[in-house]
Amino acid sequence: MNLTLIAHLGCALLTCAALPAHATLRENAPCTLDMATPELQEIRVVNKDDLLRLRDFGALGVGSNPAPFSASAEGRVAALQLRQADVTHNRYCTAVVLIEIDKPGRPIVIDDAGEIVAANSTRYGMTDLPLGIPKPTLLRWSRDGSRLAYTKTFTDRSEIWSYSRSSRRTSRAVSSSVDILDMAWSDDGKRLLFSSQPDLVAARAAIDFESKQGYRYDERFWPLSSDRPMPPSNIPVVDRAINAGDGTEVPLSSQDETTLHPSRNRPAGAIAYSSSQGGTRTAWTAPQTGALDAVTEIHMRSPQDDETVCHFAACRNVSALWWSSDGKRLIFQRRAGVAESRMEFYSWTPGLAPPRRLLDTADALFGCMLIGSDLLCAQETSVRPRTLIAVSTATGKRRELFDPNPTFPSLILGAVRRLAWSNAFGLDTFGDLVLPPGSSGKRLPLVIVQYESRGFLRGGTGDEYPIQAMAAQGLAVLSFNRPPWYGLTRHPVTDEQFYAFNNENFADRRSNLSSLERIIHQLDREGIIDADRVVITGQSDGAVTATFALANSSLFSAAILSTCCESGPAQEASGLALDDFYVSMGYPATRSSGKEFWSVNSIVDAKDARKVPILIQSASSEFRMGLATYRDLYRKGWPIEMYVYPDEGHVKLHPAHRAAVYSRNLEWLSKYLQHQ
Repeated sequence: MNLTLIAHLGCALLTCAALPAHATLRENAPCTLDMATPELQEIRVVNKDDLLRLRDFGALGVGSNPAPFSASAEGRVAALQLRQADVTHNRYCTAVVLIEIDKPGRPIVIDDAGEIVAANSTRYGMTDLPLGIPKPTLLRWSRDGSRLAYTKTFTDRSEIWSYSRSSRRTSRAVSSSVDILDMAWSDDGKRLLFSSQPDLVAARAAIDFESKQGYRYDERFWPLSSDRPMPPSNIPVVDRAINAGDGTEVPLSSQDETTLHPSRNRPAGAIAYSSSQGGTRTAWTAPQTGALDAVTEIHMRSPQDDETVCHFAACRNVSALWWSSDGKRLIFQRRAGVAESRMEFYSWTPGLAPPRRLLDTADALFGCMLIGSDLLCAQETSVRPRTLIAVSTATGKRRELFDPNPTFPSLILGAVRRLAWSNAFGLDTFGDLVLPPGSSGKRLPLVIVQYESRGFLRGGTGDEYPIQAMAAQGLAVLSFNRPPWYGLTRHPVTDEQFYAFNNENFADRRSNLSSLERIIHQLDREGIIDADRVVITGQSDGAVTATFALANSSLFSAAILSTCCESGPAQEASGLALDDFYVSMGYPATRSSGKEFWSVNSIVDAKDARKVPILIQSASSEFRMGLATYRDLYRKGWPIEMYVYPDEGHVKLHPAHRAAVYSRNLEWLSKYLQHQ
């Protein structure tokens, strides 16, 4: 591929046509993202379209797995997959992009990045369950930094491609009918190693064959989205190796297996792990006890010393760590503050002196890699989308390497105020209050968006509630971070104990509701909100919190749900496997035994539930769960609407659907809040 000919950022082939083994971006780029420095746009208030058009890299959340980018070992180049929604054509434009770390400027496009395809999940003994988030792109550099391997995903296959920095050419190495789950270069750079589940093809074919005789209804069914069984979750993962030069399959050595799965040789119980260059010193985090909420500590080992533990307070709750290039200092990242709302970075020379704090911030920094004397991280602030930055391990100062949305800072946003408080259970939590730009001080309707408030305040969990666009519409918006799970306060040792503690007298739901009630009363006392116009929204766990709140509190005047709704009939419609899971958590096993339970946990059965308008925006894979609730409330005269989005999983992915969800939520809020 001749990069000198590329003036624009290429986009994925959205037709699933097979690519030749060697292809140029110009030949296969039906949609283009211009990477030229954009002209400054007029200064204006942000709107929903600005949020829909954002260029993204990495996963939807602010986690480090899968990694949002990959940097070459010698520290010269970082690679990432960039995507942007094209609402008009209901597709995503994509590209694999290189950023030069020492002299960041205009990024280099080496290829399209395939399609953005919805991922499935493996739960409850089944696989192929519709999840909806984008399947991750894997990016792996060879040890010498001369070649990059990356995956492309299409609706019917996954591929591995490689890029040579010397020849500036890309080539396809693998085409697989199942997902590529993991990938690495061999230590000598001669082989590409990868993991997949090839037997999944046979498992799906067996289900097709079984259809001729009819399916026995059992734990394999997921009736919410399918009338056929799902493949089992125990499909074996197979590791393979191919010659990087000609693509022929070669035997996988024991060292190759270690390279592909490095965690297998780590200390038992290790969570975060780091080895110094040459492997002479290792450090890892491990829990102090066997409880699920156990505090983690840093452990270390070197040839001269037995295993030691860092007992400084700063060494607790560490999420990632790295040895400096000379192996003398340990750099680590930890969460701190109220409900772990802040991120801290430390530098420590193991010994008697305590670690030195480099950075303390409420911003979200994640996916970090130590390159030379800098940590490269993805970063989001409450008012700025994701960027790639470098953090000095000497001073903690940050510098920007790549901003995929350079004109966004010119938009006028609502002011953000971080709040922290405790609930009646003694659990701390936090949230971010967003007020309209130029707010005059009059009382405003309040919209609550759940259930995590870390990083850029975009649309809440699932990205369906455009926070800044709602604020621009004259609403106060509380981005609510749920308190820690109540069950963890009881120090459970098993998952069964954790779920039982959460559901004992609905303790976790009551804890969430208490947090919401207290902050609503606080904002009312401060004269910020109109307490008669409070809307609660929610997706997934946030939707369960919302319906529990409607069933047990009169504070809320309307609700929008992305998932609906827990009830006895919903349990039945979810299939045996999910029903078994619910029953194991303490949910009723039969209708006759569930009357008291559902009188608390269901808005249909709650005796004193306030009749409020409800909008349900459901995925095709989940709307059946809400049919019983919809029917009952509709027959009782509640103002309720439900919209169903086809071909969507737990998280909605189609750009046209995301645009429709944003628009309908904004219009519905305007209608009902003005009416009230």
